[in-house]
Amino acid sequence: MKHSAVVPSFREDTNFAYLVGRVRALESGLLTQKILDNLLRADDLEQALRVIAEVPYWGTVLPSSVRSLQAIDEVLVNHYWEIVEDFRQYKVAFPLVNFFTLGFDFSFLKLALKYHLAKKDLEKSYPTTLESKRVLRFFSGEGGEFLPHHFEMAIRETLTVFETHAHNVQLLELVLDRFYLQEVYRIATTLESEPLRNWLFAFVTFAYIKAALRARCQGKKPEVMRFMYFANPLISQESFLRFMELPSDKVSELVGDFGFDFLFPQGVPFRDDSYYLAEVEKNINNYLMRFARSFRAPVFGPEPVFGFLFAKGVDVKNLRIVLEGKYFAFPQEELRNKMRECYYE
Repeated sequence: MKHSAVVPSFREDTNFAYLVGRVRALESGLLTQKILDNLLRADDLEQALRVIAEVPYWGTVLPSSVRSLQAIDEVLVNHYWEIVEDFRQYKVAFPLVNFFTLGFDFSFLKLALKYHLAKKDLEKSYPTTLESKRVLRFFSGEGGEFLPHHFEMAIRETLTVFETHAHNVQLLELVLDRFYLQEVYRIATTLESEPLRNWLFAFVTFAYIKAALRARCQGKKPEVMRFMYFANPLISQESFLRFMELPSDKVSELVGDFGFDFLFPQGVPFRDDSYYLAEVEKNINNYLMRFARSFRAPVFGPEPVFGFLFAKGVDVKNLRIVLEGKYFAFPQEELRNKMRECYYE
C-alpha cells in the first residue's frame, strides 16, 4: 500500500478564533533552532538553564534552582500537561485536544495496572484525565464504578489477556497500545479537518512501523505483537507482521512499498539495532513536524491549535535531551544528532 503526502486543504472555522489568538501569543515561547543551538553550546546544566530562562514563559517554568534530572522531568511533563488541560476546557477544542490527553491517560493506565497487579499502591499522582481512585476501584471490580467506554474495554481485555497468558506483563502493554491507537484512529475519523485527519492517520501508521522495528531489536515474536494490532485500512496485519518476519535486507523494500523511504538514514542499510531505530524514530518525528508546520498558515480553524500543542510536546522532548546531556556532560554533536526539528526553524 503506497502512502503519499496530501497537500493540506484548509477550511475556515471562526469557532476557533479566540483559541488561535491565544496560540499566536503563546508561540513566542516555542523553541527555535537558534535557541537549541545556544543550549547545545552551554558548558553545563547550570548555563543551559540560564539560556532557557531568557525564553518567554520558560524562565518561570524551569528556575535555575531545579537541578536534579527527576525534578526537571517532572517540571517539563507537568508544564506540558497544564497547557494541554488549559486548552481542553474549551468545548470546541475538546476532540482534537483529546489526542494529546490520550497519551497521558494510557501511560497512567499502564503504570496503575502494574501497581495493582503487584498489589502495590501508586507512589504519587500522575497527569491524567482519569480519577485515580475511580480507576483503582474499577480494577478491583467494585460494583457501580464506571469509566469512559474505551477505557473500560481496554482494562477488561487487558486483564483477561493477562490472566489467560501466564501473567505476561508484556502483553498488558501491547493490548493497551492497541486500544490507544484505535482511539487515535477513531478521533481522526471524527474530525472535519482533512489535514488533521491525514496527520493522525500518518501517526497511527508510523506507530505500527516503529513498534514492529522495535520488536525486531528486542527479539519479540510476531505472535506476541499481534496483540497490539487492530484492523484498519492504513496498514494490514500481514504487513505489520512482515516487518518483523522479513530478513534485514528486505525491510527497506517493504518500507519503500509504503512510500516511506525517508524514514531510514540515507545511504545506510537497515540494521536491527537500537541506534538505527533511534534514527528512524527521529525521522518519523521530523516528518510529522514538517507536516504540522503547514498548520501555522490558517487564520482560523483547529489546525494552529493542534500544531502548537504538538510543537510544545516536541519542545519538552528536546529540552529533556539537552538538559540530560548537559547533566552527564555528553558531547555537543552527540546531543545535536538526537534533536528533533522545531515548529519554527
